[in-house]
Amino acid sequence: MEALKTYLKEIRKFPLLTAEEEKSLNRSIKKGNEQARKKMIQSNLRLVINIAKRYTRLGIPFLDLIEEGNLGLMKAVDKFKSQKGFRFSTYAAWWIKQGITRSLSEQGKMIRIPIYMNDLITKWRKNKERLFQKLKRAPSDLEIAKKLKIPKDKIAHINFSMSTSTSSLDSPIGEDSEGKISDLIKDDAAIQPDSSIEHLLDKERVDNLLEIMNEREKAILDMRFGLVDKKPQTLAEIAKKLGVSRERIRQIELLALRKLRKFIEGAKGEL
Repeated sequence: MEALKTYLKEIRKFPLLTAEEEKSLNRSIKKGNEQARKKMIQSNLRLVINIAKRYTRLGIPFLDLIEEGNLGLMKAVDKFKSQKGFRFSTYAAWWIKQGITRSLSEQGKMIRIPIYMNDLITKWRKNKERLFQKLKRAPSDLEIAKKLKIPKDKIAHINFSMSTSTSSLDSPIGEDSEGKISDLIKDDAAIQPDSSIEHLLDKERVDNLLEIMNEREKAILDMRFGLVDKKPQTLAEIAKKLGVSRERIRQIELLALRKLRKFIEGAKGEL
């Protein structure tokens, strides 16, 4: 536990990079500059943390997830081409996830919680949040079950599966601190790419995918992920521009990303 606390504190010392800094470092890396490579890796270690958090419910030690994710990050640094027009985090997220999931699959560790249950847990989290916002209170198991269209007793299975996680993200940082480890790994950076578009690595492919969107969805994804001007915007910024609520922008974004997921379901193995 102490090793994890120390690591999380240390990586926060590395500054995040601007788009121009990424391009400059990328050019230096292609020329064999090891210092540039080291800086690119260090400045993106927090991205690994954010992605590794998604797998903590599988019962895998958090440090193991980080280690595998870091190997994926290193591959991304070596393969990245800034001239493609995407930010490095968009490219690296795919490699980091691959580093984690492939390794865990090979070791047989992901069997601890079945794939179908992981999908159900994800749906449970999303619908619980939506119901909370709608009802202005914590929803009951029955309300969540109706929303998911599953038997109420299935909710108990979901709660049990989540409780089996061996992660310790809610452990205190230290005896003299009220903070938790999870507080250390919150990302202060700009928007990180959603998992459904993180492998869309060239402009032409993005343009083709956006054709399946209506104009409103296309505009929101463009602003949210900086697909055109490379300047991702927050939900609040987009909501202010369009004159609607932040929650409404989030809902439209979610619907648009669902379309993307369905459309590119069979394309994830191309990289």
